[in-house]
Amino acid sequence: TPHLSVALFDGDRLVAHDHRMIGRGHAEALIPAIAALPGGGRADAIHVGCGPGSFTGIRIGIAAARALAFAWNVPLRGFDTLALIAAQGRVR
Repeated sequence: TPHLSVALFDGDRLVAHDHRMIGRGHAEALIPAIAALPGGGRADAIHVGCGPGSFTGIRIGIAAARALAFAWNVPLRGFDTLALIAAQGRVR
């Protein structure tokens, strides 16, 4: 999508997030958005959306998540993006 979203949680508590419409440029904007989160976005686990979505957008997100999980030596888990959207509807 044209949106970029990152979030940092402590358990179930949302610590910080960034969600914005950027159109293009996800590859250039993703890591700075993560770094702008408290503690540089460093987390004990990383969860990444695996689609559906644009091939390029999904590829960028997964590549960044894999690199950070490797660098930080933390677990990486993928989730279905539509399941996340459905869960947001149940919370409201």
